[in-house]
Amino acid sequence: MQTALYAVGLLVATLAWAYFFYRHDYRPLPVRVMVQIFGIGLFAMIPVFGYKVIYQNVLPGLAEYEIFRPLLTSPFLIGITYFIFNAAMLYVVLFVLSGLLTLLLTFFKHETLQNIKNSMRDESFDFLAVSVMIGVLIYLEAILQKFTGVSIIHAALGSILFLAVIEEYIKHLVVRMTDDKKLKDVDDAITLSVMVGLAFAFIETILYSLSLGDFRLVLYRIFLSLPVHMIASGIFGYYYGLAHFAKPMMVAEGGENMHRSWLVKLLKCKRSTLYAEGKVTEGLFFATLFHVSANLLFEVSLSFLVVPFVVLGLVMIRHLYKSGQLAWKLIRRRTS
Repeated sequence: MQTALYAVGLLVATLAWAYFFYRHDYRPLPVRVMVQIFGIGLFAMIPVFGYKVIYQNVLPGLAEYEIFRPLLTSPFLIGITYFIFNAAMLYVVLFVLSGLLTLLLTFFKHETLQNIKNSMRDESFDFLAVSVMIGVLIYLEAILQKFTGVSIIHAALGSILFLAVIEEYIKHLVVRMTDDKKLKDVDDAITLSVMVGLAFAFIETILYSLSLGDFRLVLYRIFLSLPVHMIASGIFGYYYGLAHFAKPMMVAEGGENMHRSWLVKLLKCKRSTLYAEGKVTEGLFFATLFHVSANLLFEVSLSFLVVPFVVLGLVMIRHLYKSGQLAWKLIRRRTS
């Protein structure tokens, strides 16, 4: 009976959080779209488990900490080469698993196939870019440790830092591979991302409680873990929304060919393409930063600090909704 009450409480809280974010959307998508994306998000943990199964049984070099080991145990150039290869392999594994999941759950719709194709073209190694950022951080930490004898990152690297990157990227891929034609504005990208994050946290809470045999944890996670996942996903969603509307934003700012930077000329790409790639990478970075910061507070037994952290995150999401609305109004005003 008590377990049933906790389960009902989790369901009610999930619906309440969903409504809280949905009402902030300036022009929300139909509820059926939210239900669909939430339903797909319920299975977003499958690629996470798939990744673990693959590295445990097939490719142990893709294990959480092992992917960074070449940076610390090999000469610099060799270590960098092996690290980038491992990160690229991991990117492919996550992309394939997420693609198969969304294709299956959308019943092999042609639209999903097109979204996957567009993702392969538009999001070339954004995950790899952030992995390299983390790799550089780890390498600098190893050098610092060598001279000071103080270890800063190693203890929390695998389960906290890198796994958070993987979770945030998979949640983003679920949105990316199922939306594409559904987004009307930046707000929609935030809301859809939040719904996937909520679904992910919902299932994670159930699995976590079942594994420990203690459903009292539901109350704890309703007010802490659920909003952490939703806020992190919402942050990513905002940047993905900007990336999704990169072309009209470039037009609103003065056109594709005006003020072309040296990087645009070097890569021989459109400003909007570079802008979109950069925004997705920023989104993954900042979403992971929020997620990791919360996890570190849990890890060092400072959970009471997560409460103001979550409140700050909710204020941030509200600000991102307003920023998304302003960006869309600018686009409409400059391009109409």
